[in-house]
Amino acid sequence: MSIQELHYQFKLNLDRIDSLANPDFNPAEIDFLLNEAQLIFVKQRMGTTNMKRSGFETLQKRIDDLGNLVVNFPVQPYITPTVVSPGVYEVDLTTTTLPYLQLINAYAIVTNADCTLRVPLKFTQHDDINEALRDPFNKDSKEFIPYNIGKNSNNTGSSIYIYSTQNITSVAVEYVKYPNRVSFGNYAYIDGITYPPSTLETAEHTHREIVDIACQLAAQNSLNPEYITVREKKTVIHE
Repeated sequence: MSIQELHYQFKLNLDRIDSLANPDFNPAEIDFLLNEAQLIFVKQRMGTTNMKRSGFETLQKRIDDLGNLVVNFPVQPYITPTVVSPGVYEVDLTTTTLPYLQLINAYAIVTNADCTLRVPLKFTQHDDINEALRDPFNKDSKEFIPYNIGKNSNNTGSSIYIYSTQNITSVAVEYVKYPNRVSFGNYAYIDGITYPPSTLETAEHTHREIVDIACQLAAQNSLNPEYITVREKKTVIHE
């Protein structure tokens, strides 16, 4: 749907329920609600806070819902890690090609004298990492390399920290990106910039679902219990 269609659907949804009794929303307010709704939709699909209690890539619909936001090679080139201490590599997630939201998968390219290996990274909780590095079944090996995520060295975001004595030359990260911000255009945003028109980045079939979430947010703000009830019923249909 175009941004104009999204705004029309938003107004139509609320007007049908409340017979034009809702307070009018200007384009900037509708854009704000659509952007908030889009991020809520993405987070619901990545986690299990949805009607089906199913996460990303557990159902074909989930895969199709977020397919446009999944970034992997070659869109995201290999990243050269930084050695921050002996046996610890850092991959700064603020340096990704597109704005990083959530990690899906990662693997390291390990270069030895006789060969080059592609070794999967295995998430290990912070309170388990020291024990894992001593455990022959969980420590760094050619089968997998332990990692966790924490604040980056620049204190500007998060990084992947990889615990390995091997020679890691590059790391591949596959992730869900932040969706682009929608804008009706032709007005100055709160940052003072006038952005060009842009629509939702998610797949076309998700647009009405996102508009419904935006309308629910609007109804909650305007204390419209009727629309909230209808939205809950429509969520079951969408799922």
